[in-house]
Amino acid sequence: METETTLPATLTDRQGNQATVRLAVHADRAQVASTISDQKGTGSGTGNDDLLLQEFDRMVDDPDVLLLFVDDTQLTGLGMMAIVWSSDTESYWRSLRVAESARERGIASILFRTAVRVVLDRQGPMSVSRWGIVSNNTTMLEWSRRLSLHGPQAFRRHGSTACAATPALPPTYEMRAAGEADVPSIMERLPKTVATSAFGTQNFVIAGWAEYSESTLRACIAGAESHGISTPAPRVLFNGSGEPLAFANLAIMHFGSMRVLVYWYADGTPEGLELLINQLPAIAHESGCHATDGCMPHRARTPD
Repeated sequence: METETTLPATLTDRQGNQATVRLAVHADRAQVASTISDQKGTGSGTGNDDLLLQEFDRMVDDPDVLLLFVDDTQLTGLGMMAIVWSSDTESYWRSLRVAESARERGIASILFRTAVRVVLDRQGPMSVSRWGIVSNNTTMLEWSRRLSLHGPQAFRRHGSTACAATPALPPTYEMRAAGEADVPSIMERLPKTVATSAFGTQNFVIAGWAEYSESTLRACIAGAESHGISTPAPRVLFNGSGEPLAFANLAIMHFGSMRVLVYWYADGTPEGLELLINQLPAIAHESGCHATDGCMPHRARTPD
């Protein structure tokens, strides 16, 4: 990979000290737990970075993730950030953390500058990189504004507890698992990207945030894992004429003992999307999950 010629990279921080960005290794997990993870909730105010710790080993080994780690001559574990290779021309940047002892040194900027260089080396100047921020993380929102990043697009997160009862669908409507034979009609009738859809949701299926594609749909139908996370068969809602009105790619995530059915991409007509989302608590129950979760653009009306 071309990134082997890019990393490690040594840059100068805001205080004139040198810091080196390298690839993370399994042994770095101890530093993540002790100094890098955000247990105090700095910025977001929420604290508890248990999910980051659960995912660290997976990200280190994942060929679709480049996990950056920062050291200097005095300290190990100044910060970290993951680059997820979402497609040949897209990347999603996540899990940016800076150790409290390294604040005000510009470590986040060093990680960003290095990530830009790595992505350009691998994907070229026409590539697209995205990242997401929790809305109450005012520190990172302001930092993003200072960087003049394109966006933001606001998303609203919502979910429900699993429920055995299934809301009734209109007569002649049917919802079932998608199969290979459904691919042409889904891709022809429904919006193909989050960016152009008025009702599309988050798109994290298979790898990072990316433009939705036929290959993604086929991979989910085949049951491809998404970074070690299981993906049940996508669900499609058809009207009485057999036309697809909405569909959702699904994943099962584990938060401690909790199993959550997440829709990582869902799209369709306003009517179809609402009907489909309201069916998910029952699908979660059938899948042995405790709840459903997902996000959609703030401008779209959230189903009840």
